[in-house]
Amino acid sequence: MDVERILAATEDTITPVAVVDEEVVERNLARMAKLASDHNVKLRPHAKTHKSAYMARRQMAHGAVGLTCATFTEAEVFADAGVDDLLIAHPPVGKPKLERLGALAKRVRRLAVSLDDVGIARSLPANVEVLWEVDPGQHRIGTLPGDPTVRAVQELIRAIGAERFRGLITHGGHVYAATNQKERQVAADQETDGISTTAVMLRRAGIDVRELSVGSTPTAGLALRGGITEMRPGTYIYGDANQVILGSQPLEDCALGVVATVVSTPAPERTVVDAGSKAFSADLRVAGLDGFGLVPGRPDLRVARLSEEHAVLTAEKGTELKIGSRLIIIPTHACTMVNLHAVLLRLSTEGVTQLLPIEARGWGF
Repeated sequence: MDVERILAATEDTITPVAVVDEEVVERNLARMAKLASDHNVKLRPHAKTHKSAYMARRQMAHGAVGLTCATFTEAEVFADAGVDDLLIAHPPVGKPKLERLGALAKRVRRLAVSLDDVGIARSLPANVEVLWEVDPGQHRIGTLPGDPTVRAVQELIRAIGAERFRGLITHGGHVYAATNQKERQVAADQETDGISTTAVMLRRAGIDVRELSVGSTPTAGLALRGGITEMRPGTYIYGDANQVILGSQPLEDCALGVVATVVSTPAPERTVVDAGSKAFSADLRVAGLDGFGLVPGRPDLRVARLSEEHAVLTAEKGTELKIGSRLIIIPTHACTMVNLHAVLLRLSTEGVTQLLPIEARGWGF
């Protein structure tokens, strides 16, 4: 992120203001697209990070085959934006969601959901495909690799037919507990090996497995082997402090931040700014991240505490900040920060500021 350019562009803007540097975004999109192409896998980014029709179209322009969504609101917004190949990576349970799923299926060329329960699969509209969720070690949803998944998929096919079983999906979210590169690699290996070895077993049993889908930004590119066909990173488009500490993205590849103003300097080693938990995320601090964000150009500053409208910044040798000074804070977690804002201020590649609506927030009714 070009801090000086962002601060100059927002000097007359009320703070806190969430900003995104499009030049960095474009660099991130191009890099991930090349990574997917170099490994001959399809790129289906998880768009829960940006929740933006504009950014969805930019991902498609960079070669994405479709998008991954977490909510029906996201899927509907991206369908409106012209994306006709969608995966909802969340089990659709209950009549209201199933009705929305049926309506969505009529609007797009291709639609799938991920799940780990045959009963849910039976309730789906007939033109919705299924990716069966495998647990690689995150212990959220999914069946264990190997025999448990083979038995589950066999039951699934008896229930909905082989033609609607697209393949296996997994998410190595436990990578966020990694403390070094070796542990990131272990999580990536578990993600890949869990579904690739299970796919071999399914094929030996005569079951066609068309898709093997993995996905997270910290594991992207670390284990694209064994027949993996698709990757679903999300945070890479913006980056955040978590990715920096994990080593999956450098600080200069962070495109999203909050511009904040110093409103109090009660002690030399303590400064207060006008952005708190309602402006940037307090969520998912990985091991090694000391505080609630990073301040580009000021590694000595620690975002030590958050209130709703305040953040307390500290520095052992003094913050040297004055009332009225402005700075940028990179959030711990880009996805949850974006969900806090109705709009972002986008600094275009031409240096023009434009409002970027976040149309896909919320869950809808």
